[in-house]
Amino acid sequence: MIKTIVVFAWNGKEEAFKHLQWDARPGFDVLLFNYSGNGAVPVMQEHAYFDQLLNISTEFKGRLMAEVYNHLEAQQQYTYIGFFDDDLEISVSGINRLLQIAAQEKLDAFQPATTPDSFTSHAFTTRLPDTDFVLVDWVEIMCPFYRKAVFDAAAEYYAWNISSYGLDNYAIPFFQKTLGMDRTAVIHSVSVRHLKPVTTGDKIFSNGLSARQEGEIIRSELLRRIKTINRESGHVFPKDFLKRVYEYRTFRYNKWKRDLKRWLGFKTT
Repeated sequence: MIKTIVVFAWNGKEEAFKHLQWDARPGFDVLLFNYSGNGAVPVMQEHAYFDQLLNISTEFKGRLMAEVYNHLEAQQQYTYIGFFDDDLEISVSGINRLLQIAAQEKLDAFQPATTPDSFTSHAFTTRLPDTDFVLVDWVEIMCPFYRKAVFDAAAEYYAWNISSYGLDNYAIPFFQKTLGMDRTAVIHSVSVRHLKPVTTGDKIFSNGLSARQEGEIIRSELLRRIKTINRESGHVFPKDFLKRVYEYRTFRYNKWKRDLKRWLGFKTT
């Protein structure tokens, strides 16, 4: 039996599940995460409910994922775990459909497509008409779903990576490849609307690092691990994959542009 746990972030102040349409009964367990840690009692719309409530103050999404991992580690088995930020609009029926497609297609990681009017960072997630799903190298941290084994494997990075930068596009694909669980897709027949502008990667967190710096640390460490794996076990990570995902041996124009803007004193995105 396929079981899924879906984590919904909540700021502990506004209405819980504010942008979730309860138009069907969830075919998944609902975990509400109050990341303010203020102990508030959730105010919810009619029909809304949760199976589990976590009330822990977290600095940003990487720490939220770490706390979820710690909480679920000793619990019963599940097949998939998903995460939704609290500025995403989607329906319960849409999530149910998403999970049906994932089970049918035996996906290891997936996400709903973003609507054309969403704030987004990556064009490959934008909904395509008349398309069920498209296989991709990785899915965004904004609303990812991972097979449990994949989520567990990447846990070593959650605790220290406060921002979650680099988890989705560097860490998760690495562990998917090593596990042989790299069937990943954006599901276009289900869409989510991102309601707020994407944050910049320049904020400095309590560890003294910016989100961009955290991502660069993960990228550099994983490239070292990949070189060792490829040397000892053959080409587990093909050259074209390394170029697409890790920009290995390519001119990283976007990074160069962001670094220049930061040096000149401008905000980056």
